[in-house]
Amino acid sequence: MSAGERICLVDGTNMFFRAFHALPPLTTRKGLPTGAIYGFAAMLAKLIRESPDATIVVVVDAKGKTFRSKIDPNYKAHRKPTPPELVEQIPWIKKMVPALGLPLVEVAGVEADDVIGTLATQADARGLAVDIVTSDKDMMQLVGERVQLVDTMNDRVSRLPEVEKKFGTTPGKVVEVQGLMGDAVDNIPGVKGIGEKTAKCLIQHFGTIAAVYDGLDEIADLGLRGAAGIRKKLEAGRADAERSRELATIKCDVEIDLDLEAFARREIEADELQPLVAELEFAKLLGGLLDSAAPVTAAVAPPSEEVGAADFCNALLGEKDGALALGEDEAGAVAVLARADEVLVCAELPTGLVAALEGDKGGTLFVDGLKEILHATGAAAAATPAGARPLHDLRIASYVLDPSRRGHDLDGLLRERGVPTPPPATEVSARERATAIAVATAALGPTLIAEVEAGGLMALYRDLEMPLVRTLAAMEARGIGADAGLLEAAGRDFSARVALLEVEIHEIAGEEFNIASTKQLRSILFEKLGLPTKGVKKGKTGYSVDADVLAKLAEQSPIAQKIVEYRTLSKLNSTYVAGLLGLIEAETGRVHTSFNQTVTATGRLSSSDPNLQNIPVRTEEGRRIRHAFVAGPGQVFLAADYSQIELRVLAHLTEDPVLVEAFGKGEDIHRRTAAEVFDVDPVFVSADMRRQAKVINFGILYGMGPQRLSRELAISRVDATGIIERYFERYASVRAFVESVVEGGRETGYVETMLGRRRPLPDLISNRAGLRQAAERMAWNSPIQGTAADIIKLAMLEVERRLRRSNSAAAMLLQVHDELFFEIPEEGAEELGELVRDAMENVVALAVPLVVDLKKGLNWAELS
Repeated sequence: MSAGERICLVDGTNMFFRAFHALPPLTTRKGLPTGAIYGFAAMLAKLIRESPDATIVVVVDAKGKTFRSKIDPNYKAHRKPTPPELVEQIPWIKKMVPALGLPLVEVAGVEADDVIGTLATQADARGLAVDIVTSDKDMMQLVGERVQLVDTMNDRVSRLPEVEKKFGTTPGKVVEVQGLMGDAVDNIPGVKGIGEKTAKCLIQHFGTIAAVYDGLDEIADLGLRGAAGIRKKLEAGRADAERSRELATIKCDVEIDLDLEAFARREIEADELQPLVAELEFAKLLGGLLDSAAPVTAAVAPPSEEVGAADFCNALLGEKDGALALGEDEAGAVAVLARADEVLVCAELPTGLVAALEGDKGGTLFVDGLKEILHATGAAAAATPAGARPLHDLRIASYVLDPSRRGHDLDGLLRERGVPTPPPATEVSARERATAIAVATAALGPTLIAEVEAGGLMALYRDLEMPLVRTLAAMEARGIGADAGLLEAAGRDFSARVALLEVEIHEIAGEEFNIASTKQLRSILFEKLGLPTKGVKKGKTGYSVDADVLAKLAEQSPIAQKIVEYRTLSKLNSTYVAGLLGLIEAETGRVHTSFNQTVTATGRLSSSDPNLQNIPVRTEEGRRIRHAFVAGPGQVFLAADYSQIELRVLAHLTEDPVLVEAFGKGEDIHRRTAAEVFDVDPVFVSADMRRQAKVINFGILYGMGPQRLSRELAISRVDATGIIERYFERYASVRAFVESVVEGGRETGYVETMLGRRRPLPDLISNRAGLRQAAERMAWNSPIQGTAADIIKLAMLEVERRLRRSNSAAAMLLQVHDELFFEIPEEGAEELGELVRDAMENVVALAVPLVVDLKKGLNWAELS
């Protein structure tokens, strides 16, 4: 294809706003924020490399109001001011475009969308193929036979079929649908009470908003539920519909000409780009556009004891010029490491070998403790794009590719890709095996990273998961203070109560038996005491005595109730009292958990050795254990908890007008749901109604069906079915979202979060109903739970960045579900709390506000 046959119109405003909110907060050594610039430049550089023959034009919004503000002063008025960190980057973004040899276009009085619409229309008329590079669904109205939307961040293309799937109509009718349903993001009102499903149905039948109003008498014949109410809403909202259609329509007659000669790509001039590369520290990202030299790679794999981690890190960063007491081979390895362009890590053993490889040659360098290396400030900084060099962890790369894998061990990854595995430790020396592992890591690394890139997952991997390595390592190293005396006292009390419960259980049973024995317990409960077995699960060896069964039996049986208490106290005593006492460092009095980054299928972090995410919250015994976690002298604990984050993510992803309105107004969402589902005014919602609505709200997130809801609310299955149906009637966009996610998952084999994290779900097309239904529940929950997990990870990076910039003595210690946990100086605690709250609430822009609740205390129990 010759230049000019295809034109790429880049929605620059959309691109750098997405980059700002999707990437972690990066800075140069001088403190200049660069996250948005980096993401923007990375996408442009990729586009330049992959579209060598296309004309590329970058379009951005001009300063000042547009003609839409005259149509409706409230248009986009509810949006928060542009964050100062992004404002500071915009001039650099505008410098970057011409430095890359591309034209930058902005026209006063209109939006970038209108300029793109005009240029796309002119290009289409000339017979050119047009790629509109954007993620803005509003641009779907421009799609045609030769015009398509390209979302480079998610590797997604929208053509005519995708438009019809999204809006239920052709591109020319998209604004008709938008005029009725509105757009909460841009503050386009639409017709109040008309959701996406109804809007699509009306336009599919009538074709235009004008025709809808001409045919109001026909609405009763369409088979829509509540047709009379729909007609009333339409009648009341006619002016809003017409105004909304006008606001949503992209203007395609802006005064600008498609001048292909003026828009032609220029050669990239080194003296123009190089100063930007140096100032922004983007040598790795943009240097390839100027220099085609082959990169040098250092492969890191598992150790010994000849060189300390600090010395290794200094050598790795070139800060010590390889001045280590090493043999000739190792010294050569240090020299290669010092100039390596990237570092590959396969951290599958607690300690490891570092092999520096240049082609097929290289030496080996032993170090003590891979975790220490990753924790060291210098090496960890290399994990960020603005750092000296990228650090690649192959297990994290594998996790990003497929979080559902049971493990991400090196041998398994090698076998899948046909790469020879290292010989077993029983067949070779430790040094030979370590070297073989390093060689295998170097062989696997480029392949695995290329798979991440090809899958459109590089931003998630490089800009979220890898920078998080440093944050988590620092949290693990800090640990949390624990009072051994308080734990020992709790342990004595728990042991005494367990002994007493054992006596009481034996008395009720009429004999002594081993309470921990499933066989003996089953015999006592169901054979000797004859407890009811209706609804109790039965396996090959007999009836179940698991936690669910005992909890149900405890409602009517004193012995079952005491056994539940016995089990709970025994577990607390063994797991959290004895377990924690054995993990407290004698010198520091602190406990150091391990955060697992590659375990859960949804992207959430887990905690182990000890697991500090599962300490009971609601029981007095759990609170007593939490009481033993104490802040240091002059310090207090701060807990920052996202309020109802998954429901807020649900509102954002579904764009449901009821949810968006409720969260936007700061309403009690459970009270609002109760009012909607039970059809009462919110003031008449009882405490029991609200309780039921809370179960419904969270049940919907996890795909709860009528059977489970009937058990949770102690109502009939018929009533539970009716409640679910009423929920989806009131929240029609939620139903549409569920259906579209499941259907999309069947087509692609995976579902994804807002940031593009994918979860493979092959069972969505299983012939086995049970497997298929379970996969469907995962399909609609994973984007919600996974997006919430991504937001919390972004928040961790943002808070850490702000704390570093403020030189604060505050330290992040734990991440527990939707909560971040800090140890901060008592003096200035209020100010630090607000810093944390602001960082967390503004880390991403959603259609509804993020809300963070803060609590302070001297021990963990005071925060519960």
